[in-house]
Amino acid sequence: MKKNELLSTLRSLQSSKGRTSLAVAVGVLAMLLLLLSELLPGGGTQKAAASTTQTVAVSQYQTRLEQQLEGLISQLQGAGRTTVMVTLTTGEETIYAVDTQTGDLQQQETHVLLQDGSALAETTYLPQVCGVAVLCEGGGDVRVAARITELLHSLLDLPTNRICVEQRKR
Repeated sequence: MKKNELLSTLRSLQSSKGRTSLAVAVGVLAMLLLLLSELLPGGGTQKAAASTTQTVAVSQYQTRLEQQLEGLISQLQGAGRTTVMVTLTTGEETIYAVDTQTGDLQQQETHVLLQDGSALAETTYLPQVCGVAVLCEGGGDVRVAARITELLHSLLDLPTNRICVEQRKR
């Protein structure tokens, strides 16, 4: 009788060891799958690509703005050859359309989605200009510098203390 009890105890231990081993194996397998999902390319690369695309767009905007300002200022009487540098405070900002549902006790807002699953852009704000530096041949003349400063103030709605006009070395 003691032998039968011992065998049944051994069998119950073996089955619980088997269950424990199975649970450990399943846990290890789950951790390996999580590790593989992190290593394989996925949604993270799409976010990085979107960020890179936005950075390129902001850089192109900045370059285009600098070129336009250079062309305009160089045509100003007395300015001469001109180089312009623009600094931006923020990147491009997009405001997405929101659908609002109002109930008696609560209000729920959800983004309006297009058929492809992306959100509907309502407004896109261009980056804001932080400051402008101008180097021109006529920058040493106070009257020319004042006219350039007034021009940039009017065009960019930028305070005059964020506009610097200097003479270009010859």
